[in-house]
Amino acid sequence: MHVTIIDDNRDVLETYKTALEDKFNCETFFEPERAIEFVKQNHTDAILLDLHIPQKDGFQVYEEIRRAKNFVPILFLTGDGTLPAKLRGLEMGADDFITKPVEIEELAARIRNRVQLTKKNFHLNKTIQFKDLVIDLDAHQVLMGGQPVKLTPKEYQLLLVLAQNPNRVIHKDDLITMLWKDVHVEVNNLDTHFSNLRRKLKPFSNHVKTLKNLGYVLRI
Repeated sequence: MHVTIIDDNRDVLETYKTALEDKFNCETFFEPERAIEFVKQNHTDAILLDLHIPQKDGFQVYEEIRRAKNFVPILFLTGDGTLPAKLRGLEMGADDFITKPVEIEELAARIRNRVQLTKKNFHLNKTIQFKDLVIDLDAHQVLMGGQPVKLTPKEYQLLLVLAQNPNRVIHKDDLITMLWKDVHVEVNNLDTHFSNLRRKLKPFSNHVKTLKNLGYVLRI
């Protein structure tokens, strides 16, 4: 299992790498740009990210990494345990917010938990369920209260992306890139698809939230 650790303190990086290297294959970075470039070009199973980093703060780094690797678990690991910082990190969709200092065994357990949960959602489950909403991955079908919901292929794909990333903000540009690839699609077109999706999923659609100038999130 590969873990990328990003922190502006070399001593902190060395400490965590030494403590975790018998459990994970660790790559460490104290320069955010190098870390972002590494994540874009290489596989990693999880990312530990400091919050207060010179040049770019952790929130900025988070957003850039999320654009490049939408599904990799990102856990904030920071000495800033203030409530506003925690709330902002979690509302952005971070998989965890851990305050330093933390016991190494607890940190390792949190990393494994997030990675295993991600893999379970993507590879093992045949269905995804939230309350009365069920997505049958094999049949590419959506059920509400046991009744099938007729969605277009794009509506199904949009719902699936949100359902595979609950409580994580998905940027509009990323959604367009994922679903339309090389085809130019206006943001208004995406908003229209979401409007139709919400209409068909009522009352569950109350969980699908729009974040102005950012994107969409499934709040569960």
